Amino acid sequence: MKFTLIKETKIPVPRRRIMKLFDLIEKGEKPPDSILNIVFIGDRRMKSLNQKYRGILKTTDVLSFNIDDTAGKESIFGEIYISLETAIRYARADEIGADEMILRLCCHGFLHLLGYDHQKPKGRERMESREEYYLSRIIRRW
Repeated sequence: MKFTLIKETKIPVPRRRIMKLFDLIEKGEKPPDSILNIVFIGDRRMKSLNQKYRGILKTTDVLSFNIDDTAGKESIFGEIYISLETAIRYARADEIGADEMILRLCCHGFLHLLGYDHQKPKGRERMESREEYYLSRIIRRW
């Protein structure tokens, strides 16, 4: 899988750690051989995307979109959009570093693309378990 990081804001992101995280998830989950775009945006753009695709007129932290159903080096498996402004607010509220919150949102978004969901208790438990599994292998190495 090829990972593309696109930044539309000046807020820094932990690129190397994000790539390590995605490599780890890729090895564990075996997604199709394709492209995954990770797009870091601000609240204004996130609010627009959230309204367009979910009908919710407010910003959010992360949105994931599956794109192509077929595998292939030119196929786009999906896109993850992360509002860095919201990530920083959440990090402050949770009293953790911004880099850790960004990694958490990256992991969360990727797992959604892989079919994990947290709407029901059993799915939430499964998804949270996978998130903690992958994040514990990246965050403890800092």
